[in-house]
Amino acid sequence: MDSHLSVEFDSKAFSLLAVQKACHRFSNLASFEVRVRAHDGQNFIQVTAQPLAAKSEGGLEHLAKQLRNEALDQQLREQIRAQTEGVRNLILAHAFSKTGLISPDGSPPAA
Repeated sequence: MDSHLSVEFDSKAFSLLAVQKACHRFSNLASFEVRVRAHDGQNFIQVTAQPLAAKSEGGLEHLAKQLRNEALDQQLREQIRAQTEGVRNLILAHAFSKTGLISPDGSPPAA
């Protein structure tokens, strides 16, 4: 029987993208299947992992802990990205305004 790991994430706390990024982070250690499923009126993101090697370093429980931590990290990165989007766009607009790629009125420069 193949050993596998199953971890669930509440979709109210974690986005699908954050969980997918977390799985990708450990794709050198395991093969992941990500599914969204409903249970009792709530949506969950279910991750099933199978180690690529016969014996994974630290075992499946260690991989589960790493996956949970990485999913949290990715979710926080998404939230920070969303919260700082306006400032980031302003900085980029200012930087590009000095390149001559756009004219002061926002239109492309005349060819």
